Parts: sequence; C-alpha cells; structure tokens
Amino acid sequence: MPAPFHRFGLLALSLAALHPPGVLEGQGSPLWADCKTDSLSTYNCARYYTGSVSLTSQLKTSSGTENRSVLATVTAGRVVCRVTEADGSAFEGPGMLVAEHGSNMASGAYVVQVWCPEEKGQRVKRADSPILDTYQQQASDYATLAGKDTHEHPDADEANGVSGTETLAWQLHR
Repeated sequence: MPAPFHRFGLLALSLAALHPPGVLEGQGSPLWADCKTDSLSTYNCARYYTGSVSLTSQLKTSSGTENRSVLATVTAGRVVCRVTEADGSAFEGPGMLVAEHGSNMASGAYVVQVWCPEEKGQRVKRADSPILDTYQQQASDYATLAGKDTHEHPDADEANGVSGTETLAWQLHR
C-alpha cells in the first residue's frame, strides 16, 4: 500500500473514532450508546433515568365516585410502585420500566412504559401489559422525558351515566 494512502486511511479511522455515528449532541451523549436490548424493549435506556410516572383516574357512577392512582417512583431505572385502590387502601411493590429512545438516537422520539402490580403481593412479569404507557412522544433532549396526558376514562359510558378521566404524567431525568 502506498505511504500517502496508508496515512490517509489512519487519519480517516482516527476521525471516525472521535465522532461516532448515531448520536447528535442535542440528543444526549455517547452514554446512550450503552442502552441495551432486554426482555422488555429493543433499545431500553431505563437505567439512566430517575423520576416518576403516575396515573390518576376518577370514575363517576350513579353509586358515587371512584378514585384510583398508581405512582411509579424511578431511581436509576429501578421502579417502586404505590397503588391506591378506589376504597382508599394502598400497597407497594416492585415494577419494571422501559424508556425506549427512537431508533436513530437523533429523532427525539421516545416511549415510556411501566409495569406495576395490580394486586398486593403480585409480581409483575414481562408478559403482562404495561399499566402506564406514554405511547409515542417527542423530546427536544433525551436528558428529560416529561409530559402529561388527560383523556376520557376507558370505562366511561355516557349512555349509562358513567363518566370520568384519567391523567398520565411523567417526569424522568438523567
């Protein structure tokens, strides 16, 4: 191999090593390259986040109002869930979290999903459906994932006089 080509090849390799593809400065740092495929997600970055995800619901029926809430407290990707039932009783249990970034790391697209026990003593499994799901969201920076969504309660039934709302809120930061 001629010497000038060899030097150019070494220079190109050195520059490529200094600027890895796929992570734009505005979306975070090369740290995100360590997000791993796991049993919950193809690109789970949960271990980098701390904060909370909550769901509060209110359902009004002819027999009264039912309030229920789920608060998932996240510390470095580990989840502790506190569930408050409609009757006011509460329990805690371990949960699971997915903080999935967009596939090209520069898009700002993300999804947050949380699995929490629905009954005292229940252990969540990856085959369960997540109890909290932000669906597709957009962030200007992956360092903070935050949002709020208030919508009609899924059990609302106007014809039978049942109404209500659910509010999902999340605030996760690295």
